[in-house]
Amino acid sequence: MKQPLDALGYLIRFAKRRKGRAFSPEAVVQSAAQKGIAFDDLRAWGSVFTQAAREGHIRRSEQLFSRATSNGSVRPGWVGC
Repeated sequence: MKQPLDALGYLIRFAKRRKGRAFSPEAVVQSAAQKGIAFDDLRAWGSVFTQAAREGHIRRSEQLFSRATSNGSVRPGWVGC
């Protein structure tokens, strides 16, 4: 699936504004959707987060977040680098 033009850039900007602070990936997805950046399948965001982590813009956090899109499962968030 092709990623929206600005998805990676949006995630990078989002992470920079939260440098050193944990955030939920759902917060990024919801915020991006409000700006018109969205995928047909929300799982496609996974590759965007993977690329941002590979490039050193984000890293996994130790803080856990409840995921509304995963039936409330608790998983680590991300930290802006």
